[in-house]
Formats: sequence, C-alpha cells, structure tokens
Amino acid sequence: MTSLRLLIIAGLVGTGLQTGVSFAADNDADFEFYKTRVEPIFLKHRPPHGRCVTCHAGGGTAFRLEPLAPGATTWTEEQSRHNYEVVSQLVSSLEPNSGPLLLHPLAPEAGGDPYHSGGHQFASRDDPDWQTIAEWVRQKPKPEYKNLKVLQSGDHLMDTMRFFELSLRQDCTHCHVSGDFASDKNPRKAMARNMMQMVTTLSQTVGKNRVTCYTCHRGDTMPTTAHPSFPELQHD
Repeated sequence: MTSLRLLIIAGLVGTGLQTGVSFAADNDADFEFYKTRVEPIFLKHRPPHGRCVTCHAGGGTAFRLEPLAPGATTWTEEQSRHNYEVVSQLVSSLEPNSGPLLLHPLAPEAGGDPYHSGGHQFASRDDPDWQTIAEWVRQKPKPEYKNLKVLQSGDHLMDTMRFFELSLRQDCTHCHVSGDFASDKNPRKAMARNMMQMVTTLSQTVGKNRVTCYTCHRGDTMPTTAHPSFPELQHD
C-alpha cells in the first residue's frame, strides 16, 4: 500500500475514502477530557469569528454537532456523547497533528487548510484552544478503523484523506455518510475505492509509475474528457 499512498500524494487529486473509526464511548477519561475541555471551545465566542456551533449544529458536514435546545447554553450528556463520537472521527492519535478538526480552522500560514467558510479560528498552533484540542488528540486511545478495504491503518489515513479533501475542494461527506464514516451507503465511496485501485494498476502496467489521479481529474471532482482534434476532412 505504500506505492498507492505515494501515487495519491503525487497526484494530489482523487476521490476520498475515509474510514470509520471506533472509540469506546465508555472510556471515561477520554470522554471527560473532551466534555470538560474540548467541547466548550465549540461554544466559545472568538471574535471576529462566529461560534462553531452556529454553523455546525445539525449541518450536513462531517463536523456535525447536536443542535442546542431552545434556551440551552450547553449540551445534555446524551448529546455530548453523540458529539464525542462524531468529533472523534475527525482526529487520530496515530497522527496527532493531522485531521480536519485541527487543520480545517487553522490559518494556512500555520499549516492549516486554505479555506474555511467560518474563518480561520486559530491564527497559530500556539493558540491555547488549539493546544487543548491537540492535547486531547494525543492522549486518545488508539483508533480501531472499521470497514477498511483498500487503505490500511498504517497508511497515514488522515494525511491521505486531507490530500483528497484539499485536492477536490470537498468535505469528507462528499464520499462519506455524515457521522458514520464506516458506512457504504454513499455510492461515491465505492467509486473512490475503484479509482484508487485503477490508478495503482495503470501506473504499474502501462503508466511506468507515472499515472496519478491528476492524470484524468486535473483538479476537478469529475474528469473532463478531452476529445482529440482531427483536421477537417477533405472531400473530392
């Protein structure tokens, strides 16, 4: 799988295949750290930006928080556990400085994503709130990825998924079911697997290790077919 990862990175364009990840919800230490120190950040006013919960409560993105009840200032225990499961899919202790939760709201100058519709909440990795999230990620239990069929746990999944996300300018939910990354209900996920296997096969056979996702996609989600130009036929 190492060669596959190199092809993905070299191409910088493809269709995502992020896997499901399971954490024991009854891991009291991990959950309590999240609930008492991480979750309050999502409710925090960080001028000039809006609160995370404003856009992400009930939304269709991968970072989908539970909506607050009318008049409520925080989540119930049940809602927090649901948020915990969702947010845990966006980080990995195997790659503590990767993952959408840490990099999507981080300024590009600090290594974050080029664009975040909610603004770059963290100007640098020295921001205390960013450091709190990073500390939580580092101490999390080792993730147990589910439904892996092409990539494996040791294939730097978070880094690979970020290449897909940035290259296609799409959210994780372009190929995944929000809140359940292990699900195969989104048909784009099966297509992603096929494309990754196709790229590997072509590069190893006819492509002399030079075929990548970019060969056809050229930075677009859907590749544009280029028809050859023929000289105008002359008739006698």
